[in-house]
Amino acid sequence: MLAILFGLCGSFWFAVSMVFINRGVLSVDYFRGLLANLGVNALFLWIYVVLFTDRIDLWAPANSLFVLVGIFVPGVARYFIFKGMDRLGASISSCLTNSSPLFATVFAVAFLHERPSLTNLLGTLSIVAGIVSLSWRDSKKTWRTQDLLFPLAAAFLFAARDNVVRVGVVHIHSPILGAAIAAATSFVAILVIYLVFEKNKPLAPSASHGLKLFGAAGFMNFLSYAFIFTALSMERVSIISPLVNASSLFVLPLSVFFLKDVEQLTARKICAVLLVILGVFLISWEKL
Repeated sequence: MLAILFGLCGSFWFAVSMVFINRGVLSVDYFRGLLANLGVNALFLWIYVVLFTDRIDLWAPANSLFVLVGIFVPGVARYFIFKGMDRLGASISSCLTNSSPLFATVFAVAFLHERPSLTNLLGTLSIVAGIVSLSWRDSKKTWRTQDLLFPLAAAFLFAARDNVVRVGVVHIHSPILGAAIAAATSFVAILVIYLVFEKNKPLAPSASHGLKLFGAAGFMNFLSYAFIFTALSMERVSIISPLVNASSLFVLPLSVFFLKDVEQLTARKICAVLLVILGVFLISWEKL
């Protein structure tokens, strides 16, 4: 049950970070904001490791898995998300990307030999249905079918991350060390992508405010990483991954209070959140 609580805590702090990011992106471009976000996240994870970890084994073979995770998520995964939004629009792209818990469960069954219960599977489907419903918008088809591969590739990578992290954290002394390695690698990967592919545009006068918000979101992501990696060290992917991706459960009520001028509460959104709540309950049932 503690692992489920940690998974939900990780999802909550990720939701809080998204509220800060939705504010920050109004003042600074997303790429530079993302660099601030990843940098603060990695910094606090390493501070935690240095202060509270009694053994720092940097050369453990399992650490290479966290380097791999850091390169592909968010690095390559973010690229696929951006391409998906460009080709398909934000609605369709986000819906397909949010299918990652289904991929994660399939991978866990195929490669980690997990055997999720019926309530576990039904809960996962309920969470994914709620997330997809929350992000769906009516739209006309102006895209090619093969463009669907971009968000699906992002969902694939996020799902693979959860499984690879699960393999890695059970072979190291501290799951937070794995999180710190992954976060630092992500920062370096995004920095390289930014320096190579992005034009260095002048910062707007309001950019400092936006960077502060992205930095604050980075601290929330530090908390999220700490809880998620710890949860994956305690419990199987088929349980934790859907909970980690259930941040919409918290995003909606937070948006009502902090993003009134950006997000509007609708009946569809309320029904979607209820589906997510049902999914969380079904997944938690076997651990109660």
